[in-house]
Amino acid sequence: MPNEPEVICASPDDWRRVRLSAALERAGYSVRTCATTRELLHLAARRREPVDEAGVLLLDASLSEEIAPSKIVAALRRTCAAVRTVVLADQNQESEIIECLRVGADDYVHWPAEPSEIIAIVGRVMTLPRVR
Repeated sequence: MPNEPEVICASPDDWRRVRLSAALERAGYSVRTCATTRELLHLAARRREPVDEAGVLLLDASLSEEIAPSKIVAALRRTCAAVRTVVLADQNQESEIIECLRVGADDYVHWPAEPSEIIAIVGRVMTLPRVR
């Protein structure tokens, strides 16, 4: 379906990507996945907007050891203003979550989380007006 909402799930964890992708697809979302920062940036470079106005990026805070998640959020905010970002992070990454929110992330989820919780947040974030 061309009009179904799109979600990009960027995580180095195969199990997490597969589990979230399957749950999101069952909920009616079109899902693409990335396992590395390079894949995510390549995806962004191929398209002017990596997700459409109604789309969301689920960004695992452990995606890259070389690049802080907040730097990824800031870069995507500069180049792809329409992207809505939800950061997936564990309890030990609290300062990075705060920095991601400061530079433009729309929400965060402490991992581990149930797919139903993430689906609810994705749905809510998709309805937010783009004001940045």
